[in-house]
Amino acid sequence: MRALILAGGDQPDPALLDAHWPGWRDVALVIAADGGARHAAPLGLPLHQVVGDFDSLRPSEINELALAGVQLSRFPTSKDATDTELALISALDAGASEIILLGSWGGRSDHAIGTLTLLAHPRCREARVMLMDAVTRTRLARSGDVIRLTGVLGRVISLTPWAGDAVVSISGVRWALDHERLSAGSTRGMSNMATSGESIITVHDGALFISEGGAAA
Repeated sequence: MRALILAGGDQPDPALLDAHWPGWRDVALVIAADGGARHAAPLGLPLHQVVGDFDSLRPSEINELALAGVQLSRFPTSKDATDTELALISALDAGASEIILLGSWGGRSDHAIGTLTLLAHPRCREARVMLMDAVTRTRLARSGDVIRLTGVLGRVISLTPWAGDAVVSISGVRWALDHERLSAGSTRGMSNMATSGESIITVHDGALFISEGGAAA
């Protein structure tokens, strides 16, 4: 089951999402993290659940959501997880095998960083989870993973080590790597370019974020 989570950052441009990521709306479950509920209608999405402490929504908006039959899962303001993390866990509890996070950027930078690191959440091993914006999508790959990316020639592929160095091979790109070590804190793996319809990334050791540009890039 494919789920989509609407975080409370900037709303992505739906026209760009359609151009770069065809079929992104094909989801069975849409969960908003608090104020991310405002993104649903402009993006043309149904809304099934809102999760959070509701400090970003006006009482009138909460009432409208309740009248529309949206499930409201309210948590105390003093809690140990962000609203986006709680929404992610709700999607996993519902049985999602693939999860898209939208609206992660913009707003508070600490929340944006925290949302990116959610890709390393232990429970994310239960599903394929990625952050998506209008032109880029990002996932976390761990040691032993083999990731095959398909798309148009010239698309951008970036590799960013996470939590230490990573040893990686990548083919089907302008700058191929063969068991190369990417050092934490270095941008060496940024802005590679696909030279094939399929690019293959093998993580031999460590973990790294894999970001790819969309089909219309």
